[in-house]
Amino acid sequence: MIRRVRTAIVLALFLPLIAAVHASAADNTAVPPAGTAPAAAAWTLRDVTDIALKNHPLVKQSDADIEAAVARKGQAQAGWYPAVNLSTLYTQGQTYSTARQQAIDTRIRSVRGDLEWTMYDFGRTGAAVDRADAFAAISRENAATTREDVAFNAKVAFYNVLRAENTLEFHRKNVRQREALLRQAQAFYETGIRAKIDFVRAEANLYDSRALLGQARNDLRVARITLLQRIGIDGPADFRLSGELLEAKLDGTLEDWIAEAQKNRPELRALVEKERTAAESLRLANAGYLPFLVGAAGYGYANREFPLRENYTASVTLNYPLFSGFQTREQVKEALATISSARHEITEARRLVRLEVERSAYGVQEAQERLAAREKQREASEENLRLATARYEVGAGDIIEMTDAQTQMVSADTETVNSAFDYAVSQASLLRAMGR
Repeated sequence: MIRRVRTAIVLALFLPLIAAVHASAADNTAVPPAGTAPAAAAWTLRDVTDIALKNHPLVKQSDADIEAAVARKGQAQAGWYPAVNLSTLYTQGQTYSTARQQAIDTRIRSVRGDLEWTMYDFGRTGAAVDRADAFAAISRENAATTREDVAFNAKVAFYNVLRAENTLEFHRKNVRQREALLRQAQAFYETGIRAKIDFVRAEANLYDSRALLGQARNDLRVARITLLQRIGIDGPADFRLSGELLEAKLDGTLEDWIAEAQKNRPELRALVEKERTAAESLRLANAGYLPFLVGAAGYGYANREFPLRENYTASVTLNYPLFSGFQTREQVKEALATISSARHEITEARRLVRLEVERSAYGVQEAQERLAAREKQREASEENLRLATARYEVGAGDIIEMTDAQTQMVSADTETVNSAFDYAVSQASLLRAMGR
């Protein structure tokens, strides 16, 4: 009685404190910390890819690279515009005149504006602008490649969490089955129906299944934090997923998929732009053999003393590079070699894309066939476990037959979900290979 009274007093003292702590924790979780996504009822595959494309640092980095490339194009376009400078000058000095045999003070005051404009450069600026535009296009295609890679990695991480969740549930079911088997073996042993070895073997198998359950829990934790990293956020840690490992079968033939990949892959488009960059570099190098026309004008006021006197200048200069130490010739040779290299790179890239599509397509086919076999294996293992359980309960089967059936069942469940994971990933790989 006294103990109950003491317990009631302790609870009366600490319950308000516990309630306050829970309320504070609820307030803290109401506002997600920086770098986290808002908690959703359950993330679908589309939700996961959308979050990744919005938050992943690699996507943001590629967007910044595009901005830098566009800015470099703007810098090249500056060659089409004149340069205007405004300057003011004051100098004071002293020189000695041998004719006058005396020192002479000099002062100059001036305010001046100058304009210089390359009136015509025989395509130099145009080639530089077009080359910068090709570099910007390469940055855009590289950004598209990055987005596809980020989306693919997010998909694989999504499927991996689903696989880990299913695997964990299989091991939980196996632990429950082996706990029931241990209780049954213990009862048989205590009543003298079975030998002690049945009880000991059942106990050992139970601890083994619990160890596998702990490993499955850890695999799930790792899969969940890996998913958050793949989509570029830090939380929430208690997210849930909604979806299945199995997706609808992809329509089309192998040749259709290859043609789509040759058309859609941003890596191939980036190489085409790389070839264009080399072509514009060749045009720019050839312009080194040509003259360029520069106009200049200046207007201002200058004098030794006030008031300042008006002055102006105007000039047109035609420059013709007669000899540059063979620099222009070597630049042309470099550009020609770069064009040839880019064309060979495109050819090899197209062959690699075809290989990737074919390999992914065959991977989908193999995973589908393996999944069908694993599902049949699981059905047979389930029936085997049912028969072994019935035989053991009536004393017709032994503990080895029972534990083997349980082990075979959890193995069949695990291999089935692994095959489903491989099938889902192979489909995602095929989509990635096609550039979708």
